[in-house]
Amino acid sequence: MRERGAPTTPRPAPGPSRPQRRPISPRSPLEGRQLWRIGDWGGASEAIGRRWEALGARALRAEVLGQPRAGPDGAPYVPVQAVIITETPELADAVHRHGKSHADALLIGLMDGQVVLEPVDFKWTLETAEPRQVGTEVLEALLSPPPPLLQAALDRAIAASGAPPDAPRLYQQGIFLAPAHQDNQVQLQPRGPLPHELVVLCQVDAQEFFPPLPGWEVAQALARQDGALLTRLETAEHYYRLGAGVLGALRKLRAGLFAEELPELDGPAALAVLKRERGLRTTGDVVAYLDRALIARSELAERLRQVERQAYPYARYRADLAARGRGEDPAERRRWERLYGELMKELGRVVRQEGRALVAQGRTELQALDELAARAPVFTRLARSLLDQRLKQP
Repeated sequence: MRERGAPTTPRPAPGPSRPQRRPISPRSPLEGRQLWRIGDWGGASEAIGRRWEALGARALRAEVLGQPRAGPDGAPYVPVQAVIITETPELADAVHRHGKSHADALLIGLMDGQVVLEPVDFKWTLETAEPRQVGTEVLEALLSPPPPLLQAALDRAIAASGAPPDAPRLYQQGIFLAPAHQDNQVQLQPRGPLPHELVVLCQVDAQEFFPPLPGWEVAQALARQDGALLTRLETAEHYYRLGAGVLGALRKLRAGLFAEELPELDGPAALAVLKRERGLRTTGDVVAYLDRALIARSELAERLRQVERQAYPYARYRADLAARGRGEDPAERRRWERLYGELMKELGRVVRQEGRALVAQGRTELQALDELAARAPVFTRLARSLLDQRLKQP
């Protein structure tokens, strides 16, 4: 089950600066949460999650469908059909827009002439699993009533199971489908918090799972450098997170502060150049150097966000709305917050375009930021012009 983001609200004006975290050193242990954070420089967790959704659907059909399971009240039932929400983009989008928590798939089976519905959630790591995510309450809420596309998919699956359309339905506490990974084993009772009956662990071939993901070639280069073999799932995941993170950091640093998109890179080649130019020998050296570079970049990025916010802060936007006879109705608060976000995106694109032009003229990024801050009145007028254009639209 993915975490669903709440609607964004305008950022408050910047307050006192927060203390900077301690940079990674070449000897820092690259494991645990720190490993995850490094990997997410390049979106490793998201890439792993999408990949597991695809391979998890295959594992569900191969290892769960057709196998007897304990149904409601412990009576046995056999799941014979599955509706895999994540497998069809249109269905996944419809369920997401429905706005209710949900699992990734639903199992359908028969028991004493009744239809059993059981939720399944694809979890790469059980550390984030909570029983309520596959509980009957979540399933009942999703299906009361379901979005039309989900209803149609359920109707087809129930018909294919051989049940009559009016057969009573029973909701069953569901399961998590996860790879048979050492970290996941630790989450199971008696040592961990999850009951065994809520989890089905599947064997995953590391050499099938990771190679299609962005950053895998960099992971291989780092593993060769360290003399590590990538046959075990745990080792492959470790180096994939490092490889994705290193590639993501290299792309961000190559793009520059004002870029709209990150450039494509030959990851291993860019890594080799970085090591040669900076005299970096170990994986720890590489990660520590990139961490320091990203910290410096984040400080500049925060200054850029301040330029944008100070040009058109939310308080000024609300005052402009009021001066135009808008924004007083509390029922429309979300509408005006959403409009502010859209205006700031447009303003940000203009500010970044101006920044790229200044860098092309020979300014450093820091000099460009200073000049952009001095142009705040120009950006304020632009934001008000954009607001007036939007308010004229029906």
